[in-house]
Amino acid sequence: MPKLNTTNKITRVLIDGIMNRQVIKIRYEKTPKVFKRPPPAGHVEQGETVTRNIEPYEIKHEGNKEFLWGYDPKAKHIKKFNIEGVKSARLLSKVFKPNEAWIQG
Repeated sequence: MPKLNTTNKITRVLIDGIMNRQVIKIRYEKTPKVFKRPPPAGHVEQGETVTRNIEPYEIKHEGNKEFLWGYDPKAKHIKKFNIEGVKSARLLSKVFKPNEAWIQG
């Protein structure tokens, strides 16, 4: 399992948001997607940069990558973000109460 770089400013903000239950604002660059279907196969949708306010829940390792899992109040569901794609992050003053159903024990 790779070691999370906790000296990185973005990673510190993500961890602080999780520990203090503070909403974070992230600027995230989506990875380009290659579609197999529908035709034309191989069509590539370019990644775009989006801004999201997220209630951060946890950081998980999957293979050699780390992902931030958090609730997106605007989309009204949990999302997964590759930490490499997070280009900036800052803590907002808003504190959230976690939904107990989403917390793994």
